[in-house]
Amino acid sequence: MQNCLTSVWKQNSIEITHSILHYLFAIEWLHKKNWYARGVDIAQHLWITAWSCSIGLKNLLKKELILEDENKMISLSSSWKEVVKKAKYKKEILLNFFINTLKLDEKIAQTNACKIEHILDDSVIEAIKNMK
Repeated sequence: MQNCLTSVWKQNSIEITHSILHYLFAIEWLHKKNWYARGVDIAQHLWITAWSCSIGLKNLLKKELILEDENKMISLSSSWKEVVKKAKYKKEILLNFFINTLKLDEKIAQTNACKIEHILDDSVIEAIKNMK
């Protein structure tokens, strides 16, 4: 069984992690709220230290997931805005399924949707959406 699990994960090589998605959501939210996002704001939003946030942001910059201007303002690169939009869509479908179909408590539904929104294939999300 272990070999099967390992091969599935390696085969699908997930391009976005749970942690990365949290950073991207935070940056998007801060832009909507303040029209800008700074490292310190992102750290506060994520409830992490400024040092940890700085390391995370450097990693995202290296991967070209985010942009940083001369004033150290952070924004999402255009291609990653679509990733955030898609992840939000998946989360909305999952929340609806968990709450309305499975009759889960909203807090449990939120937690679990957050955990899996970035790993499910689009076809799984569409199948859930189209359930009658």
